[in-house]
Amino acid sequence: MPAMQRSEASVVSSPPEPAVDNASVREQLDRILSSPLFRNSKRYPSLLRYVVEQALDGHGSDLKERTLGIEVFGRSPDYDTNVDPVVRISAAEIRKRIAQYYHEAGHESEVRIDLPLGSYVPEFRLAVERLAPEKTAVPAVPTLMPAPVPAAVPEAQPAVLAAPSPVPPAAVTDLRKVIGFVLLSAILTGGLVWLKPWVRPTALDEFWAPMLNRGAILLCIGRNHDSEGRPHGVALTDAITLARLTGVLSAKGQSWTIRAEDQATFGDLRQGPAVLIGAFNDSWNLRLANSMRFTLHQSGPVDWIEDPQNPASRAWSITVPQPGGPRLSKDFALITRVIDPNTDRIMVAVGGLWGYGTLAAGEFLSDPKYMEAFGRQAQPGWQKKNLQIVLSTEVIMANSGPPRVVASYSW
Repeated sequence: MPAMQRSEASVVSSPPEPAVDNASVREQLDRILSSPLFRNSKRYPSLLRYVVEQALDGHGSDLKERTLGIEVFGRSPDYDTNVDPVVRISAAEIRKRIAQYYHEAGHESEVRIDLPLGSYVPEFRLAVERLAPEKTAVPAVPTLMPAPVPAAVPEAQPAVLAAPSPVPPAAVTDLRKVIGFVLLSAILTGGLVWLKPWVRPTALDEFWAPMLNRGAILLCIGRNHDSEGRPHGVALTDAITLARLTGVLSAKGQSWTIRAEDQATFGDLRQGPAVLIGAFNDSWNLRLANSMRFTLHQSGPVDWIEDPQNPASRAWSITVPQPGGPRLSKDFALITRVIDPNTDRIMVAVGGLWGYGTLAAGEFLSDPKYMEAFGRQAQPGWQKKNLQIVLSTEVIMANSGPPRVVASYSW
């Protein structure tokens, strides 16, 4: 709860907050974990209970990401926290659910348990009395669609895994529906483009040229997963992007197949070229991006694309929208085309920090005018080199704007 505001004329500092006894904290922890926000999960209650008990026992200094991955999630001592960000993702989701719990009516006077941003050490404090009683109970603010944290249904992954869409924001929950939608879109888009053959190769042709005539292209789409790792849907923004890209490939006479990210194996990726659609919901994209110049990162509610030449910059970042909070006004996306050193096959990875970025990236890779503008200012020889492009897009009235190139690198 925010501290009470002092009078403008007052110069007396506020007294320190009273300490909370351990028994009260444990009682409050049980109340939180028995709420619908936590009781249908195993992952989030385990992490929250562990950090609270460790802090109460005086071991707060031991609460580090690697330690939590080992002790709570059973990871090996040498596991890569960048490849497997289970602790960061879980902590971010716990923060959101705690905030939603205290926002609901009836919890205002309870002991506060918070997990501050940038830390895994919880904080405990007594509720602060309000200056005036509320006239009415304030109901919970409806969550953004698709909701990052449904309050009374089994848990979903963090909001970054289910990005909202400018079209009706329901998730496509059946992969077969996605494939049917893609096939129809590919036929229509491919037919329209095929009736308008190019006089000369465009920058869009040159981007896709290294992928063509090397066998069927595997299109690997990310899926949403619950806390137990079970797939439960495809983000509509990813499905739309998939449809756009299959339309381009069909127009070029290229064969392709579709597979969900969780069903694609390393052996599948070694068979030929692949297109990875999704960012934080596609483990193959995260694995690929972590070895590149521009990389994808998450910390608490902040997602960003990092440039190692300026690692402290958060110019390409977003703050994941919170229930009842402000909506995004801008999003960013990362496009990578590279010969993967692990599979020795060429891959294209397309993903936004949020759904709007993914939509913008799909538009960028399917509309010749955007690639043509990029080709005029890109480094010479980019057509046959490994390539990364960072895009930005304005978000206006829940719609993504035109994609804009903010950085690129080829080698």
